[in-house]
Amino acid sequence: MLKHRTGPGNQLPIKHNQKKPFNPNKYGKLWSTISSKLMKGAKAKNPQGEANQPLICTLNIGNSKFELTHSECNRLIEEVQDAQSTYRKALRMGMLEHNSGTWEGYTK
Repeated sequence: MLKHRTGPGNQLPIKHNQKKPFNPNKYGKLWSTISSKLMKGAKAKNPQGEANQPLICTLNIGNSKFELTHSECNRLIEEVQDAQSTYRKALRMGMLEHNSGTWEGYTK
């Protein structure tokens, strides 16, 4: 004889993958303002200033816009990855407390 199970997983209809309202603030105050737009027209074809590369995109963060070359995009990616890596290492070493020393000196 089959025994009837009880519990939330046995209530019909089963609602899988229930979606909660998306909260972008959960990821930081700038998260929802970060976007990029592909550069078109003359700026996309011609180098700007002393740079020897054309602009490839406009990066928007907060209320700021930055026109970037391919090399600048690579540099930005490297800096952000380094920041993430440094943070993870500092967290493991206990260097994120208020009065802990860092390679930049002591925090105030």
